[in-house]
Amino acid sequence: MKKNLFLLSSVMVVSLLLTACLSQEEDEVTEPVESTEQAPAEEQSTPDEGESTEPAGTLTQSDGQNYELYVQDGYELTAEEPNKDVLYVADNTAVFTRVETFPLAEADYDFVVNTMKETLAAVNPDQEPVEVTDFDHNNAMQSVAYTIPSAEGAVTGIVYELENLIVRLTIFDDSSVNATDDFIAMSKTIKAIQ
Repeated sequence: MKKNLFLLSSVMVVSLLLTACLSQEEDEVTEPVESTEQAPAEEQSTPDEGESTEPAGTLTQSDGQNYELYVQDGYELTAEEPNKDVLYVADNTAVFTRVETFPLAEADYDFVVNTMKETLAAVNPDQEPVEVTDFDHNNAMQSVAYTIPSAEGAVTGIVYELENLIVRLTIFDDSSVNATDDFIAMSKTIKAIQ
């Protein structure tokens, strides 16, 4: 009988302790949730105005051309043939951008634009390339972009002129991947190597 009373009182004490601990833990859990809800508002209200942001990715120099750019994670840059590189999705080489650069002294902007449009027309002879009006390259003297659908997905051609370089891009995307925006973002980091 004494054993039963001792066991019963022990169970009651343990129950009381557990109840007290659990209610204290619930109070502690509630407080951080409230404070984390307030934290984003504080972070948003105090941005560093003077802080410059570096482009995402790894600064990579072309092996065969006179430029460098930032290559994002999941993408790779390689030489395709003389004066042509390929920037591609690492796990899907069918999704890529052909990158060609021309020194201003050796190329005419209008000629490069016309050959880009001819390339797009050859991808899908049944349709005309459509100008992409929302393409904007802040550092370009002039720029133009066109797109055309293909059996695999959209093909986009972009030409822009930098201070000392004309860049022509041909983006072959797949509708299941949708990497065009990434390719454009990386291409906007292209700079001639001095």
